[in-house]
Amino acid sequence: MKKLTSLVLATGMVLSLAACGGSGSSTAASTTTPAGDGTDSTAAVDESNLGYEYGEHFHSDEPVTYTMFFNDNPAYPMNDKWINEGVFKAIEDATNVHLELTIVDNSNYTDKVSLAVSSGTSPYIIPKIYSETAYVTGGGVVPVSDYVQYMPNYSKFVEDYSMQPDLETITQADGKYYRLPGLKETSLQDYTFVIRKDIFDAAGYDVAELEKDWTWDEFADVLIGVKKYMVEQGMCSENDYIWSDMWCGQTSGYGQGGNLLKLLGASYGIHSGWDITTNYGLVYDADSDSFVDGSVSDNYKQAYTVLQKLVQNKVLDPETWTQDDDTALNKFYRGETAIMSTNRAQYATQDAKIKEQLGEGNYELYRTLVPIGTCDYQAENQRLECGVMISSNALKELGEDEFIKMMRFVDWLWYSDEGLTLTKWGKEGETYTVDNGTYSLTPGYYCNGLSIAQTSDDQIDLREELGYACGNFMYSGNTQLLTSNFSADLQDFYDRQGQYRKLRPLDPTVTFDEDQMEMLNLWGTPMTDTINAWTCKFAMNQADINNDWDTYVAEVEAQNMQSIVDMYNDTYKASK
Repeated sequence: MKKLTSLVLATGMVLSLAACGGSGSSTAASTTTPAGDGTDSTAAVDESNLGYEYGEHFHSDEPVTYTMFFNDNPAYPMNDKWINEGVFKAIEDATNVHLELTIVDNSNYTDKVSLAVSSGTSPYIIPKIYSETAYVTGGGVVPVSDYVQYMPNYSKFVEDYSMQPDLETITQADGKYYRLPGLKETSLQDYTFVIRKDIFDAAGYDVAELEKDWTWDEFADVLIGVKKYMVEQGMCSENDYIWSDMWCGQTSGYGQGGNLLKLLGASYGIHSGWDITTNYGLVYDADSDSFVDGSVSDNYKQAYTVLQKLVQNKVLDPETWTQDDDTALNKFYRGETAIMSTNRAQYATQDAKIKEQLGEGNYELYRTLVPIGTCDYQAENQRLECGVMISSNALKELGEDEFIKMMRFVDWLWYSDEGLTLTKWGKEGETYTVDNGTYSLTPGYYCNGLSIAQTSDDQIDLREELGYACGNFMYSGNTQLLTSNFSADLQDFYDRQGQYRKLRPLDPTVTFDEDQMEMLNLWGTPMTDTINAWTCKFAMNQADINNDWDTYVAEVEAQNMQSIVDMYNDTYKASK
């Protein structure tokens, strides 16, 4: 753990403005207005509220109810136990705060939040928000940076780990930000690929050696070789695919190609898949100190040339972009495929399910490093995670004093070590124990969300049954807390990640005023729709990346592409 912590801390120090062909992630915005830190609020406040300090346990003297959206993930759907016995009961016991939930399925969450915010009917607390930009101009959410002065856990984390440059990436033209992001001491690449190492070994490929510097093209050749071996062994036919991925279809990929295209794009310095909406596909080019459209760049063409190589050689299943996640996972569990997207929360489930199908000792899994494209950066460089918006309804209905009290509850639950530990591990002595800094679940529990596998039939899943370690809460913390559940093989993955991949620098921040944002959305939505439509054609081999390239570029350019590029660069240069 010391080795891992030193490694990720060292990696987290690498913050500069140089970029590899351009990718980064910044949320809109011109630096013409200095980023606000929320310390300028002058509203009159009850002085008794000022007693809440860093490290103090939050508890309301009187029972209080706050309304909250809840993103219900079908992989671990909410049940009544979460409220009566699990995480929400534990929160209420600890704070005297009852959370009245509006439960929304993950697939409809963004749409439901948008509708509620725009109509003025939103619950007070809105967790698991990845981008708040669309909500800023309507007045439906609070500029939370005005209130972080009353949030000692949040403020101390920002100060201790020098998070202000990161916060500038979400700061709007008015100098404020509207989402309380998850704060991480350092960036930890979560999403990667898990392979059937036993099959790769048998096919003659030492992945642990190859992954150090393999390119996507070399990676494709390895997979073609593995497919050949599997055909020879009667494990599949020539017409079968050995890679049929999850988090890419219409449900979790949102029609954008999801995780696989995000990882592929990041390797080539472009925004693709889940990341396509970041800066409308524009990327920062350090050589020219300007923003360019990565979606029509040579890097994009290189990335999708490799993707088509995988599809044309019947390695990557075109159904990846349309199927639901369970279909993809079941192919992997049955041994029909040899590679699959994974993350920290999903890995334990994948291991348990494949064990049910194939039997213990009949397979070996291995988390690989993502291959290199035009740069050797890891896909994720942000120390900010999805976060919490606060509805303007809360301020209107509670009044200033009670609103600040609610913000202190939010501060404790999402940013204190005590609150984060509760929502991740549950109750000490009941669901987990700590021995010399090492966290362990008590014998009656396992948790796929923490990648802690089941070891006996009488155990229950801490996340599925009781709601701990769920995505609505678990995305903040220092390195010690974030890695408190890491298994030896996961620690090994991060050791390799830090040794063979670099942390991509942050892009310069560009912020736009309300009129500019309205125009960018007007131009950007049809442009990204066009890119997504063509991307799916390329990914499914329905269009040829070489023969149809000029037509693709012409259609993207026709969607006001140059106007978007010009607005970004004009605003960026004006801020310097």
